[in-house]
Amino acid sequence: MKHRIACPVIRFASSAILVAICAMSGYARVAVAAPEIVVDAAKVTGRVHPYLFGQNLEYEYGTFSGNEQNGEQNRSHGTHTGGIWAEMLRDRKFEEGDLDKDGVANAWDPEERLFQHYWDLKGGVAGKHRYYIDDKVFYGGGASQAIEVRDDHTSIAQVGLTFQKGRTYRFYVFLKLNGHGTASVDFEDVNGTSYGHREFSTLTADWAKYTADFTASDETTEGRVRISVKGSGTFWIDSASLMPADNLRGMRRDVVEAMKPLRVPIIRYPGGCFADAYHWEDGVGPRDQRPERFDPIYNEWEPNDMGFDEFMDLAHEIGSDVQITTDYLRGTPEEAAAWVEYANASAQSSEGRRRTRNGHTEPYGIKIWTVGNEAQSLCSGEYFPHTDIKDYAPRFTRYAAAMKRVDPSVKVMAAGAPPGPLKWNGDLFSMTNLDFLATSDYSSRLHRNPRDEYDTHIVDTDEFYRQVVGSPQDFAAALDDVISSAGSRLPKDRPTIAVTEFQAWYVSERNDADYRLADALYLAGVFHELMRRADTVAIAEVESLVNVQGIIEVSQTSLKLTPEYFAYLLYRHHSGSQVLSTQTQSSMASFDANLPVLDSQATLSADGRTLYLAVINRSETEVLTPRIRIRGWTSASGFIKLFELNGKSRDAANPFGSSQDVNITARSASIIGATFSVSLPAHSVTVIEVPGKNGARGWRTSESTARN
Repeated sequence: MKHRIACPVIRFASSAILVAICAMSGYARVAVAAPEIVVDAAKVTGRVHPYLFGQNLEYEYGTFSGNEQNGEQNRSHGTHTGGIWAEMLRDRKFEEGDLDKDGVANAWDPEERLFQHYWDLKGGVAGKHRYYIDDKVFYGGGASQAIEVRDDHTSIAQVGLTFQKGRTYRFYVFLKLNGHGTASVDFEDVNGTSYGHREFSTLTADWAKYTADFTASDETTEGRVRISVKGSGTFWIDSASLMPADNLRGMRRDVVEAMKPLRVPIIRYPGGCFADAYHWEDGVGPRDQRPERFDPIYNEWEPNDMGFDEFMDLAHEIGSDVQITTDYLRGTPEEAAAWVEYANASAQSSEGRRRTRNGHTEPYGIKIWTVGNEAQSLCSGEYFPHTDIKDYAPRFTRYAAAMKRVDPSVKVMAAGAPPGPLKWNGDLFSMTNLDFLATSDYSSRLHRNPRDEYDTHIVDTDEFYRQVVGSPQDFAAALDDVISSAGSRLPKDRPTIAVTEFQAWYVSERNDADYRLADALYLAGVFHELMRRADTVAIAEVESLVNVQGIIEVSQTSLKLTPEYFAYLLYRHHSGSQVLSTQTQSSMASFDANLPVLDSQATLSADGRTLYLAVINRSETEVLTPRIRIRGWTSASGFIKLFELNGKSRDAANPFGSSQDVNITARSASIIGATFSVSLPAHSVTVIEVPGKNGARGWRTSESTARN
């Protein structure tokens, strides 16, 4: 027997975009011994702080800069050709060097290469013109592309761009000329088919900005932008830019719109390892004049186009608070304090005046700041000398004091363990006064899962599913170890632990789907474990929001909303603020004698009128129908709502541009009294919403299986 579910469309109030709730069908009903879930609506065991649903964003492999990082040097981890920032050109400020010594910046090609007479170019010289990178004359950053011509013409181009038919693009470039001549820009495909052309005839000895728009008349993945010069003298080209005209203050509009329904309460910035090589002042001020910096952490160039103010624009746009990780390994307490002043001080302060000049009069009011990332291990071990607690603790104290002198209201977080020995945590509490302790957790069982020798795909999907859905147990054990490591020094009056990175990482995204349905069940399981420890854990942040196994993946022209995206969406929209006592009885999973096949956790809305019961069915094949008993609750109606996250198969993953393979279905059911049963399909997460209020326990216990 099979049942089918209608496919409504739900508009989330926090966003203008629609999230389709697509029906999944074909769940075979399998007779199993009925498990039981008991919820005590009168017993609150903790408070769910919104920050338990945080996200991490880090400058790495195109997360922010997208197509800026489309070079071959960055193929080691992912295939991202898009990011949050809408810029399409790479090395637009001509600062990344000239590796092949042709006189043209790395991401650009000289005309000789475009028109197949590259052999004419020797050491940057061809005929009556010469190309070279000029680090003495530039508009932005620290270099420009120079071209000397003698009664000649030539061009440079960037290739491999995707233009979408009917879409309008906006281009600009800064030009300067010592001599006489003209310049132009062409938008075309690799065969020279023109999409647009603009002449720039009024070049002068001063830098000036030249603009052009075009609308693509056809679709191509081999588009190019070609900047030409003609005349006699030296032309300088700098700070070129190409974006879709519908960008949102420089950000990809589709990416921002996909973030909004998530209602992310807090975002960590500028990430983990990268934070300890990042100087925040590189990312403020006029964008076209900011320097590019080579990032020693991920071995890539960071253009600093989406800097601190732009990030705060994003946070404001999606309604998120911000947690800042300051540069500990390469920075100073004074640098961190200046950042606090820039972010939080009035417009009358020194840094506040700078913020105002940069277009942001009002303070940002950022309250949570962290001193370094994973200080005792990992990044500090791989890229810098190891950090000892005897060094970190007093230096943390200096950082915290400097930041709180600027703004006494800020909370300062210390870098804890893991990674590294847990003794660090107890020592840190005994040696410092800290507001939060940051930890990272990648305790996925898949670290021991076999993969192909090139780390490009999973070789055993059965093993993958079984290990991923069981990994929340390891997450919980690791978190309990962190809590225990602080011992009696852990404050009892407030939650102090912050899990600033967690994920079930397993394999890079180069060829394999980066998230499958199992990852959605993993994320749901972690949320349950966090809720059970809500009196101790204040903040938890998924690694990561965009790209590099982000819950949103971005190409040049499209998005992938992963299974974890929908798990996050489910819990953000269908969880309460109070944790309720929840007991679950079920058999163990057929593939793991120590893993309960069901995991559930109930929460209560702030107004006490809605009870949310989230249930994970980890079974690979069986529909389970638990008996659910809710004590101390008076129903407001005879109906409940059910929101089910599932996929077309156990191993389903969404491709770019479609969310039909893994999504959320909605249905309602009638119930009679305090005890009822609900069918939970295999490999699913279901949230049951029960309207009502705390009441007498003497309910009539008449069962009714949920009808679809």
